[in-house]
Amino acid sequence: MAAHHPNAQDTLACPDCDLQQSIPPLLPGGSARCARCRVTIARNPVDPIDRPLALAVAAAVVFLVANTAPLMGLSAVGREASTTILGGAREMWTRGSEVTALIVAFCAMVAPGAYIAFLLAVLLGAKRTPAPRWVGRLLRWAAVVLPWSMTEVMLLGILVALIKIAHLATVIPGIGLYAVGILVVLLAVTSSIFEPRAIWERVVWADGTVPTAIRPRRAGQGDRETQPSWVSAHPELASCAACGLLSRPAGPNQLGVCPRCGAVLSPRHHVSLQTTWALVIAAAVLFIPANAFPVLVTTTFGTTESSTILGGVVLLYQSGSWMLALIVLVASVVVPLGKLFALGYLMVTVQRGSLKSNHDRTRLYRLVEVIGRWSMLDVFVVAFIVALVQLDPLMSVAPGIGVMYFMAVVVLTMIAAHAFDPRLIWNPGAPSRSVNG
Repeated sequence: MAAHHPNAQDTLACPDCDLQQSIPPLLPGGSARCARCRVTIARNPVDPIDRPLALAVAAAVVFLVANTAPLMGLSAVGREASTTILGGAREMWTRGSEVTALIVAFCAMVAPGAYIAFLLAVLLGAKRTPAPRWVGRLLRWAAVVLPWSMTEVMLLGILVALIKIAHLATVIPGIGLYAVGILVVLLAVTSSIFEPRAIWERVVWADGTVPTAIRPRRAGQGDRETQPSWVSAHPELASCAACGLLSRPAGPNQLGVCPRCGAVLSPRHHVSLQTTWALVIAAAVLFIPANAFPVLVTTTFGTTESSTILGGVVLLYQSGSWMLALIVLVASVVVPLGKLFALGYLMVTVQRGSLKSNHDRTRLYRLVEVIGRWSMLDVFVVAFIVALVQLDPLMSVAPGIGVMYFMAVVVLTMIAAHAFDPRLIWNPGAPSRSVNG
């Protein structure tokens, strides 16, 4: 096991550029940005437990309503149909798109539900002094499922689906739709005020160390945003990717595990470039059939019509919903292509050892991470249209093979962005555990 550094809780390594910095006491509600790449590396929430806990409880209640109440209904010539969130995934499974159905269910139900459950358990456990070790384990799991929780993307997908089928029949929004909207707001606010670092300061360490009292927060005058001071020389320290603790490695060839959270410590891996290249190339290859093959197959009075992603954009534009057409075009075509080119550019510049435009390249990487999830929009649109438009023998909709390829592109690019190590932007030639300047 790695050894604890005496100033580990006051010193952090930036997750984006690896610069080690000393974090001063922060004002209530204040934050600290990296002195080099300007990413927020620490916050001092006014109420680190009770406010997020209240919001998490509300989110849990709304989540149950959103997953049990109908999202929307469809009425045409005396026939009616309705669907829930699970209904979208279930119908995709029934129609032969099993893998896509599993991804839809995971991103729409499993990941949001797991995140809320983990958050509730973490915040309730953190009210104890000290917080038990299982709080840290659940906190790590919450960070894993959070990127895959896509309630906001699902909500936009439902709205696009409503507009797409409005010309076919009368569409009636359900209680579940309003619950999803409220859930999106609750999760966004909860994430904005929840500070994992404040929880880690309360958790009993994996090596049995009991945390000291919460570091006093200095009150007084000053900006809410604090400038950390640069720590000039600690090349021997390793930063835990899970909890951020700096510690001395167990040995020269083996880093060991983090003494606080128990995660395996790992140095900057240049193999991340090979992994990212493989994922990006695979996504680029699959992007071609994703746009060439139909994503929807509509049958009306015995007549079958196929629709590709671009065909759906044209349909939205022709129906007068040019704003939604633009959103779908950006999310389903521009964003996936942009992610592929952006990741390719980042990897080429790292491999060439470029040290130019580091700030711009870091911002580009953050943008890729943020917008990557929105490419799932078209997958959700297909799932809910397929679930709702089943009015045999009048009309029915089935998923096309293109949606499976497109879903694979989205998942691969998200994993590729996670596999890429942004610290290589700032020091591409060094395999060390930290950056010293």
